Amino acid sequence: MLLKTVLAVAVASAVVLASVMYLDQIGVIDILGSVNVPGEVVTVSPHIIGIKLPVNTSSGEVTYGNVGVLRTDKELEVLLKPAVKEVEGNLTITLSGEVLLVSDEKTYTIKMPCLMTVNTSCFRASVLIPGYDEPLKIQPGEYNITLKLAWSEAEGQGVFKLQIVIITGKDNGAYILPVSDNVDTSNWTVAEGSTRTYTLLLEKTRIKASNGFGETRVLAWLFSPREIEHAEYVFKLINAKTGNVLTVLNVPAIRDGTYYKALVLIKAKPGHYIIEVEYPSTEQSSRTVMTAKILIEE
Repeated sequence: MLLKTVLAVAVASAVVLASVMYLDQIGVIDILGSVNVPGEVVTVSPHIIGIKLPVNTSSGEVTYGNVGVLRTDKELEVLLKPAVKEVEGNLTITLSGEVLLVSDEKTYTIKMPCLMTVNTSCFRASVLIPGYDEPLKIQPGEYNITLKLAWSEAEGQGVFKLQIVIITGKDNGAYILPVSDNVDTSNWTVAEGSTRTYTLLLEKTRIKASNGFGETRVLAWLFSPREIEHAEYVFKLINAKTGNVLTVLNVPAIRDGTYYKALVLIKAKPGHYIIEVEYPSTEQSSRTVMTAKILIEE
């Protein structure tokens, strides 16, 4: 009992001594930091530009002026690519386009031949078009976006949907594009770690580059009998040697029965890459991430 009392007094004395030493200080400097360093700003407003195109003649053209604004505070490389293409009905059409980026100082024209063909063919010059086949470098500024569309050989009845994505790349070397979901994946590679619930499929894991770029499609799906709110995949393309994230794309999941799917096209220069996919959560507290390696050769 005496020993416990002595120890208790010793502990109490130590606490008091520490407090006294702290109180004996002649001053205190408190630093409350707030960091807000904005990164480079690149925006397109509105983020989704909606265009309705009624076609009542076999050929024609229409101009949609100032449909959006692209703002960038740095020199930028942009690429416009037709992505999702969907058709319903019995129709024939060839669709081409042109985008103008207009600021007070500069005007850039991006021609987009053969954007979409349905039940016909479209021939174009083999020369690479900046902004359409390869990235176009633009100067910092605020650019009004004007879209011109032209069609020919139109006949029949039906509807079509065409999505053109506007892409930027930090190193002009890697892109992820959303594409339509109607593909045969029977001979695709199943990524390691895939299960009956979560699966990642790759069209090719070793690709030969053509015109400086290699391409492969990637399909992610998950099984979920229950409906998932705000179902969205996050695709990341990573440089396998440096670990740097080259590009990121958020893709809404398409519900197909009891499955949620997302299909993208990887377009990149020769190199070693990792595709990382974050799956929609079936539970609020968890997210599933799967990865696979991709090699693009010269």
